[in-house]
Amino acid sequence: MQNYEFKLTPAFCLYNGTAIAEQNGSYIRFLTENKEDSVLHWRLEKAFRKHLDFVVRQKDCGTEYKNLPQIEFSAATHEEVRNCISLLYHENGLTTYKEKMNEDKEKKEAAAVLLLDSILEEARKRRATDIHIEKSIIRFRVDGKLGDYASIQKDRSSELVLRIKLISGMNVLEKRKSQDGHFVYGENKPVFVRVSVMAVIGDEENETEESVVMRLLDTARLPLGLMNLGFSDRQLIVMDSLLQNKNGLIVVCGATGSGKSTTAASMLLERIKQTGNSEKIISIEDPPEYIIPGVTQIKVDKELGITYESALEKIFRQDPDVIMVGEIRDKESASAAIGAAMTGHLVIATLHTDSAPSSILRLQDLGGSEKIINSVLRGVIIQELQHSYGSVTLLSDICIPEKKESDGFIHVTNVPELLKKTGKLIAKKMLLSQENTSTSKESV
Repeated sequence: MQNYEFKLTPAFCLYNGTAIAEQNGSYIRFLTENKEDSVLHWRLEKAFRKHLDFVVRQKDCGTEYKNLPQIEFSAATHEEVRNCISLLYHENGLTTYKEKMNEDKEKKEAAAVLLLDSILEEARKRRATDIHIEKSIIRFRVDGKLGDYASIQKDRSSELVLRIKLISGMNVLEKRKSQDGHFVYGENKPVFVRVSVMAVIGDEENETEESVVMRLLDTARLPLGLMNLGFSDRQLIVMDSLLQNKNGLIVVCGATGSGKSTTAASMLLERIKQTGNSEKIISIEDPPEYIIPGVTQIKVDKELGITYESALEKIFRQDPDVIMVGEIRDKESASAAIGAAMTGHLVIATLHTDSAPSSILRLQDLGGSEKIINSVLRGVIIQELQHSYGSVTLLSDICIPEKKESDGFIHVTNVPELLKKTGKLIAKKMLLSQENTSTSKESV
């Protein structure tokens, strides 16, 4: 006796979101993702009745096919329909649909792993600090400048983002909320990768995509010496004077990728040289961007309850002389930096502002008292990396608080001649500060 069961092709089932759940002769039950799809129901009923008409005409037809047709429809999820489809065929050497899907999934995952590895390797070769994945475009930030690296297909971009979220410890199913995570890449020379994922509007209506930024922190690197960063001789003298303070707050400011962390770390190394490594220096960072010899470094980890505020409470018992706060980004870190400076410690911190006056306003906006800020602030270092004719130049302005000046600061600027001629906006801004303080800056 032949097998007269009613069958649907996997392609038809996948396209229409349906599958055969069970059947016995003239009885059949279909699973459908959309139970309200009357057109699909009509097509399935018509096909099944036509199949029964053919079967009952066969000589070896069983009695179970000769009863009146009974056709039922049950609602099911997409996953339930797919699992049911996987049982439709497994003959002539063909794999089941489920096995095929698993095989395709493994291939996609392997491709995403190779793609991510190649991107990270190329970023390291180019000494990139950040990798941006924006829809189908991959960009690197090198020497503070963001440039295109590659364009990939949309589906490959989605697989790449999924891979990054997976190894960063994020919820791979969540696409609407921002998430932060991290992972370590490489065995011989590991790189700590800090990951930020944020939902963005897609190209199509009601479509949500994700923007990914990976910060590469090569913890094997040592910060450069202050003399090698591009500061002028006069600025180095001023910075040396700032570092001789026993207490107070020194703020290093600039945009993302301007080298703030490198300058702050180099200042700690310079302080170690000045004192002959006779002081206790502790840094609180989220996370550490350099391994600094002679400095006790603490990584902020909110999941473990290690915040700027809690870490500061603990490190006071460690008898520190100098404290570095990796980045002032919220009220908690601002309070930690100002509080430490008030208690007789020298504090070095970084901040996202573009001028000395705006740095004070930013600290006030984060809850700092103007009176207290003015009492603890020792200096503000403004810097930016400027790209001109294929080279990278440091533009910097060291600002010393001075009430007699128009904006409250004495400025010692460093604007190379080449940039003076190009008319760069930041160069003009620094030159203006220099002209306004031309008489008083000689007293620094």
